[in-house]
Amino acid sequence: MERVKQVLGVLIILNPEVCADQGIDNWVNSTNDIDDFFFWKTGETEACLSQLVSIIELDTNGKISILHASLSDFLLDLSRSRQFYLCRESVLGDYAALGLRHLRQQAVLNDGVSIYFFRCFISGVLISNLSYIRD
Repeated sequence: MERVKQVLGVLIILNPEVCADQGIDNWVNSTNDIDDFFFWKTGETEACLSQLVSIIELDTNGKISILHASLSDFLLDLSRSRQFYLCRESVLGDYAALGLRHLRQQAVLNDGVSIYFFRCFISGVLISNLSYIRD
């Protein structure tokens, strides 16, 4: 259940924040992208989402689509979703720590993927948190 919530956190909270800042449609939008983001083995995201076939669709390339527009409203409302609740601040805090792990990994491996994940993520999180604080 925890991994399913992590994947939904990326799709519902993180993607909109980063995409708005970067001017792109989807930042992490496939099962492979999410596997890479969480440092999971290939196929783990797909296995997590297999439990949610009525609300999540995977195309042949592993691109993820949420089938119910109200899913995010439900998961972001504690009184409705209870144990499935996604706390925006907790999700972003967890993913900031994960972004630092990508940065450390990039320094060790000197790969472009980790630094890309980290830079997009941090810029999106900083912008969104500043706007959240102002509101």
